Amino acid sequence: MSSEIAIKVEKLSKCYQIYNQPHDRLKQSVYPRLQGLAGRPRGQYFREFWALKDISFEIMKGETVGIVGRNGSGKSTLLQMICGTVNPSGGEIQTNGRIAALLELGSGFNPEFTGRENVYMNAAILGLSKEEVDEKFDDIAAFADIRHFMDHAVKTYSSGMLARLAFSVAIQVDPDILIVDEALSVGDMAFQEKSFTRMKKIRDQGTAILFVSHSTSAVRNFCDRAIWLDTGNMRGMGERLSICDEYQKMMEHEIRLESSQTANNRSNSVSGQGGAAPEERKISIASVVSDKLSYRMGDDVRIEIGLSFSGQTPQFGVGIILYDLKGNVVTILNTLRDDIVFNEKKEKVALLIRDNHLAPGEYTVSISVSDEQGMFSYDKLDACLQIKIEMERSANGFAKVDGIVRCEHEWS
Repeated sequence: MSSEIAIKVEKLSKCYQIYNQPHDRLKQSVYPRLQGLAGRPRGQYFREFWALKDISFEIMKGETVGIVGRNGSGKSTLLQMICGTVNPSGGEIQTNGRIAALLELGSGFNPEFTGRENVYMNAAILGLSKEEVDEKFDDIAAFADIRHFMDHAVKTYSSGMLARLAFSVAIQVDPDILIVDEALSVGDMAFQEKSFTRMKKIRDQGTAILFVSHSTSAVRNFCDRAIWLDTGNMRGMGERLSICDEYQKMMEHEIRLESSQTANNRSNSVSGQGGAAPEERKISIASVVSDKLSYRMGDDVRIEIGLSFSGQTPQFGVGIILYDLKGNVVTILNTLRDDIVFNEKKEKVALLIRDNHLAPGEYTVSISVSDEQGMFSYDKLDACLQIKIEMERSANGFAKVDGIVRCEHEWS
């Protein structure tokens, strides 16, 4: 393996044996041997689950590679095999240098030990002597920013505190390879900013970084290349923007189909407060889709609402409520508020939000159809759609917008 290669994976596979009953495991350990001795065909009392199959790639020193994919696609299994905590069923892994990893939150920490004791234990596992840890301890504690809790048992830590401490140890051991499995997502925004800034610094010093995240915007902004895993197979590896775009298109298509099906199912059930029973409903929400599920700040947002009608069409209006993930109302938009009342069947109603001024984050959408006075609902669907506004960062890695709304502004 070339000295410039940090990680080389060739035809890597992992198969798990799944047993339907506990006693099937005992059968598998005994019966096939007896059957072989008797000259009979060997039975199999488990089913195979391939978490990964024939994965191959190379990561160079100083390169940052992001891994995207749905839950269950094999991302964590891949990282665990590279770290050596899970043995592969086939293939080969070669690494060049010291590996520091943040896998499952708190993995490698003894919950009964204090933060200080866990720092020394984890650093020793990564190859540092006690004297080296003594020199770095103040930096580790300062970066984690939990100095007053360092002598408390880590079982009393919050998930964010645990992530801070684990990350601080990993980056202070000067690793040749840093592996991060979504662990930073539990930290607060300020710590995430600080962590990404530090990872950029150690990347520039020649550390290879393998980074798993469900945030395609993080992969786009931080990584050089991306790997897309799907049900244990590699769907693609290459330039991070194109891989993330292809992955997001697939996810948007599937979620759009699911949202449409959910809307159809829910429109056949009793509405929430103020709604009519299905047999009395004159207008029903048939589908709710957005043109995208992830937008950049300033993008136009288009939401299309499909309606179905029964009997004589009454006058009606259509509205949406946009919530943040804490359940706070961000904005309410309604045709009635804009003096628009529909007097006849309209099977598609579209809302276009130009140059959205939403801050980065995820938002849920609720839809209602009401009478022309807004007194009662013909139909209402709560949280039937979710959209995301992507984070954008400055050249130094700072979030361009924090808070609730994005304000047009200029400095002079």
